[in-house]
Amino acid sequence: MKKKSPKSKNANRMILSRQGQSTPPRIIPPHNKKPVFLSIFLIILFGFAVYANSLNGQFIWDDTGLIEKNLSIKSFSNLPKAFTKGIVAGAGHEYHFYRPIQTLTYMIDYFFWKLNVRGYHLTNIVLHIAAALSVYWLVNVIFHNNLLSLLTGIFFVIHPVHTEAVTYISGRADSLALLFMMLSFVFYTKIASTKPFGAFARMTLCYTLALLSRENSLILPALILAYHCSFKTKVPAKRFLSLLILAGVYLAVRVSVLHIAGTPNASATTLGQRLPGIFVAMTTYLRLLVLPLNLHMEYGNRISAWSNPKALLGIILVAALLTYAFKRRNQDRLIFFSILWFAAALLPVSNLYPLNAFMAEHWLYLPSIGFFLIVANGLCSFYNTNKFKFLTAVSAVGLSLLYSYITVKQNSYWREPMRFYERTLKYAPDSSRLYNNLGTAYNAIHEKEKAIEAYKRAIELNANYADAYYNLANIYDDQNKAAEAIAAYTKAVFLAPHNADAYTNLGNAYEAVHKMPEAIVSYKKAIEFDPGHVEAYNNLGRVYQRMNKNEEAIAAYKEAIKINPGYAMVYYNLGIVYQAMNRLEEAKAAYKTAINIKNDYLEAYNNLGNISRGTHKNQEAIASYKKIIEIDPNYAMAYSNLAIIYFEEQQYELAIEYFDKGKALGFTNPALLEALRPYR
Repeated sequence: MKKKSPKSKNANRMILSRQGQSTPPRIIPPHNKKPVFLSIFLIILFGFAVYANSLNGQFIWDDTGLIEKNLSIKSFSNLPKAFTKGIVAGAGHEYHFYRPIQTLTYMIDYFFWKLNVRGYHLTNIVLHIAAALSVYWLVNVIFHNNLLSLLTGIFFVIHPVHTEAVTYISGRADSLALLFMMLSFVFYTKIASTKPFGAFARMTLCYTLALLSRENSLILPALILAYHCSFKTKVPAKRFLSLLILAGVYLAVRVSVLHIAGTPNASATTLGQRLPGIFVAMTTYLRLLVLPLNLHMEYGNRISAWSNPKALLGIILVAALLTYAFKRRNQDRLIFFSILWFAAALLPVSNLYPLNAFMAEHWLYLPSIGFFLIVANGLCSFYNTNKFKFLTAVSAVGLSLLYSYITVKQNSYWREPMRFYERTLKYAPDSSRLYNNLGTAYNAIHEKEKAIEAYKRAIELNANYADAYYNLANIYDDQNKAAEAIAAYTKAVFLAPHNADAYTNLGNAYEAVHKMPEAIVSYKKAIEFDPGHVEAYNNLGRVYQRMNKNEEAIAAYKEAIKINPGYAMVYYNLGIVYQAMNRLEEAKAAYKTAINIKNDYLEAYNNLGNISRGTHKNQEAIASYKKIIEIDPNYAMAYSNLAIIYFEEQQYELAIEYFDKGKALGFTNPALLEALRPYR
């Protein structure tokens, strides 16, 4: 009778024989680092190759609020605000997405690139490649199979379904969260084999960063349980409990301290209404992974019926996958693990809890790892049989090239907003959000009438769409259609009463038609909802100034200065009030501050010169006016003012010279013309 060979201490690592096992054998000796370095190089190469054409893309969709209009990212002094507010608070919006690490990366981008969009795309590509490398590392740690890890990493980095998470700058949270989750998972597995304290600290730090990057990171403990369940290893209580505690603390702080809960624009539906859509989404997800065609951004909050064929197919697919996984869990542990991973990773975005869409392609970013593991495992198994080596290699290369081609093509759709929205509307013709964004894209290229048409279509599809009313009002305001602008702004603030920008613009519209009391009410409403709204304070001061309520104007301007001491226009307006009150030294100080902040502030130089001329400090006035001409030789009023001073000083030739230059630029002064006539 044969003796049984002793079990390896690393049996749970799945280094298995080929008969009846799905996991490929260990093919890279642990001391051989060359294949590892080659794998890392290939993943990086593929990542840059397939996403290089995304570098020329523009800001699109939520990029405007997250980056272009987000004041918070433009100074590291706003970093505390990033950790206490929703992600787009700096753009004046209230969102329930709490992702401070994402905001921090935008701050870093802005520091280096300002608003050069190529830099932001480059960061997205680098983060996606880093996420792919973390996937490669985790698979290698679990299975000790470099070929399996390499193929999984390459499929992850090139698959077209991830374009929404990579080419779309606002999709960065997916890469950040996955990167830190995978690193945390790796350190979790290494605590027993390395210095425990260091690995434990890295594990908890990475999981904390993951939680602060995206909400779906809460699922990491479930993924780890899938790992223990699949490979029948004991759950280490201390390290696993520490992850659960971190998740609990995150939830508690988010809800009780930051008051950030729920999902923005979540569908107001019951679970029973959403349930068929969950299986429709499952069918679509599996199709997108196998055949990634007709990719697009907008799936919406549609409600499906149980009679929908995709819902029925989804039920069959889910049942079949889970049945196969549990029946074969002892023979095909990699398959079991991969299916559990896919199912668990989809839970946070499955719509069991109401979300802002019934599905989204970027929600596959984390679950897709399970699919790629299965595909890579199949290729490895065939490759390890001499009969199919060449065919398997050709298949792997062909699949990689196909995925890469589709990804490159998909990137091109994201490069130009107009093309992106018009293409996406083919898949979602009833999307009010798409029409609203299309209107914004038309407005950006000054196609005002097309923009109005798009905004009106968005309102037809959703009569309660506050953003569409707000954007429509802005165009009416630009066209000096005050009545239409007031009506649209009024509707916008009725539907979204916390929109301080809408109240401010409503105040501007009232001011334009000389309805000052109404303008004051609107500006005060803006300040009520956003006490840091510097434009509202500035505009309130301007209205008080026009009503000759100078003390109230000064008070409003000083509040604006407290909020933003670097706002040049406020100092300029404050100078005008002081000048009107004959508080000339204070006016000069205000104008000089405005000039220090904005050294080409021509109007401030002009008013400063006027004060100097009025107090008979002609040389100071001349210096101010000449500074204007130095900055802008076409500023006609400066020539006229110089002509007046030189006439008063009886320097008639200079007076005539500067008068003629001003006249040539279109500025006339009939009295001065008559006075200079005898000296010509």
